[in-house]
Amino acid sequence: MADNNDNFEPTAKLVFDLNLALYLDLVAVLEKSGVVTYRQMAARVLNISIDARDDGDVPLATALEGIAKGFAGQPDGLSIGLLKAAGDLRNDEAMGDVPRLPDED
Repeated sequence: MADNNDNFEPTAKLVFDLNLALYLDLVAVLEKSGVVTYRQMAARVLNISIDARDDGDVPLATALEGIAKGFAGQPDGLSIGLLKAAGDLRNDEAMGDVPRLPDED
């Protein structure tokens, strides 16, 4: 019997979808273990979405904002509008400690 996997070539969309699914599963595990909250993830993904929009990548920004809305819609989430308004806040009791990469000098 011939191995049908020899002709398999993953598309960029398939790779993206699989990476996204694994990422969302990882976030669910981290949330259940208390490492990160959905509120924090919503804020972080929204920040990345805003950066993507500023860079002119509207499709990516729209997709990321949808993911942020999904995180924000969880039981401990906040509205996406409130997250946008509070985008520059860090270490605020209401938002939690939203991680941000250090600036590269």
